[in-house]
Amino acid sequence: MVLLVVSTAVGSIQASADFNWLRDDTRSSQKVMNYLQEKNKSADDYLANLKPLQQELLSHWQSHAPTKAENPWRIIGDFEFKLNHRAGERVLLKRHRASKETQMLLNIEQRAADHDFYQLSGWALSNNGQFLAVAEDLTGAEFYQITVIDLVSGQETLLAQNAEATVIWSADDESVFTIEKGLQDSRPYKLTVRCISKPESEVNLYQELQKDWLVSAYVASDRRYALIQSNNESSSEQRVLNLQTGELSAPIKNRKQGVEYYADIAQGKLFINSNVEDQFALYQIALNSNKNWKKIYTPKPKSELNNFYLFESGIAVIERAEGQNSLVILPYQEGTPKRVSLASDGSVGWISRVGDYASNIIRIRTMSMVQPPKWEEFNVTTQQRTLLSQDTYSNYHASEYETQQIQVNSGGVQVPVTLAYKKSELKNDSPVILYGYGAYGFTMKPYFMPQITSLLDQGFIYAIAHVRGGGFNGEKWHQAGRGMNKQMGISDFLAATQTLKHFQQGNHPVLAMGSSAGGTLVAASINQQPTWYAGASLNVPFVDVVKSMSDESLPLTAQQYKEWGNPHIDSQIKTMRAYDPVVNVSSQPYPPMMVRVGWNDRRVPYWEGAKYLSKVEQLSSTDKPYLLLTDFQSGHATDRRKSLEQQAMDYAFLISQVKKSD
Repeated sequence: MVLLVVSTAVGSIQASADFNWLRDDTRSSQKVMNYLQEKNKSADDYLANLKPLQQELLSHWQSHAPTKAENPWRIIGDFEFKLNHRAGERVLLKRHRASKETQMLLNIEQRAADHDFYQLSGWALSNNGQFLAVAEDLTGAEFYQITVIDLVSGQETLLAQNAEATVIWSADDESVFTIEKGLQDSRPYKLTVRCISKPESEVNLYQELQKDWLVSAYVASDRRYALIQSNNESSSEQRVLNLQTGELSAPIKNRKQGVEYYADIAQGKLFINSNVEDQFALYQIALNSNKNWKKIYTPKPKSELNNFYLFESGIAVIERAEGQNSLVILPYQEGTPKRVSLASDGSVGWISRVGDYASNIIRIRTMSMVQPPKWEEFNVTTQQRTLLSQDTYSNYHASEYETQQIQVNSGGVQVPVTLAYKKSELKNDSPVILYGYGAYGFTMKPYFMPQITSLLDQGFIYAIAHVRGGGFNGEKWHQAGRGMNKQMGISDFLAATQTLKHFQQGNHPVLAMGSSAGGTLVAASINQQPTWYAGASLNVPFVDVVKSMSDESLPLTAQQYKEWGNPHIDSQIKTMRAYDPVVNVSSQPYPPMMVRVGWNDRRVPYWEGAKYLSKVEQLSSTDKPYLLLTDFQSGHATDRRKSLEQQAMDYAFLISQVKKSD
């Protein structure tokens, strides 16, 4: 193989055409750091002129900040819990449901103060209320350290490092169950238990040997048990963990390719959502048996059973059809199910917080791109739905805005696109910001955000393309755009681009945004039609698909062949190369682009976005800004303390490409 070296130099570094030298698994190469730091400086120099616009956006967001609706408390037994703000600091609170006596369990801001990056990703209070176990990420690498805090003495005990964020207490409060992650591939693979008085006394309860399977865990509705799960992309296997004895059962059902099942426990029975008979349906069996699965509910035609929750008064089932969720309440015995739509037309609704088994309480979150969010409560016993609270914005009038869901023709397939604009500001040349994701069956909800409203106030149209590969129209929609069908989602995004460019007979410049897997979608679309876009912003983009999927030492590679393709299969690698963003960068007129990467990102390593944009800058036939920004204190997620500033600058960059100052 001949390595092409070009004359373009950044500082003292000769850049190779493929930029593979940017990969440094140890994150210690001074050469790589120098390159990225110089790119940061170049980007900062360019963005310095946009600081006033960034500050204008931040000031607008602050001045239009809402009176936030009070978030509901999470109900567990006689107590309820909430992450909240108190005196400007984020805290974890505990409150007695009857007396309303409140206790602060954790000051999150104080714990974050000593770290450039901090994320509290999991917590669990011991049954006796004396100990709080927390899972904290201090680097952005998503390796969590598990610490137990004695709420009486304040003493802290470090139990585990390099763990997944799940923490589960034993019934006697003497031990904590955690899941360990592999240092190289970040795969959660081993269930362990440690005695809090002897943290070095680690006992391995279960280890997943298949590299394409992941281990996870959750507490059952009957809190004497937990479910321990192994799964790959299309199959699952679960065991029951007795939290009183520490005994782990045999599999509820032995793993079988293509068969998924997800269980919960109540009334001495296992309730299981499974596709064991092809379509997902709800089954019931005795707790200590893996035989005689009794089907108790099948979703209505053209619907999918997404999830279920167990309560004393009934089973709450979430069904999805045509992009909308419904809540179905099933009685345990004979009776008629009750069906409730979670949101009205034009809005989106989902189950956001659920009380425990005895509470019989479900919290529903609803909003649209122009309707502020609200919290509602559904009582499973009375089957009554009541409004709890709603965000309010001074001087905001929803009637001044319009939101629509249009259908875009993509090769004969109708692709939904949700969009919003301000009626008085809509013109024939109003710019469009088009967001896409299109992977893992995940649905991008059309959230209400004051940041987006500020764009609408400036005459922008904001749109979300629900392309194939996502989950807007269910699992078949996901399958239609994953793996060997990935180009279908890209084609959908391109079709959405063209439709929005000519929305209402106009001529609208289109700006594209994508993050993580959405970076694949947007970058591939730009490769295929660079002149269709006036600019793009990519955050932690997955763009080096073939190389990453060829390297099983990278996190999660072996678990995602069905999503992206398997490059070890000749018939698949050709298809992967055809859409791979890095592979397909070529000499053509690329639009202005800004790419953000996280130095400690293990999910999508920093070098992916760095390679892609470096190649674009090298090969583009036009002289445009190509800004690479590396955050050396973050990983896949941005520290919440600086996320708004980054978002404001991302928008400022895009705005500046279509609204040039005089």
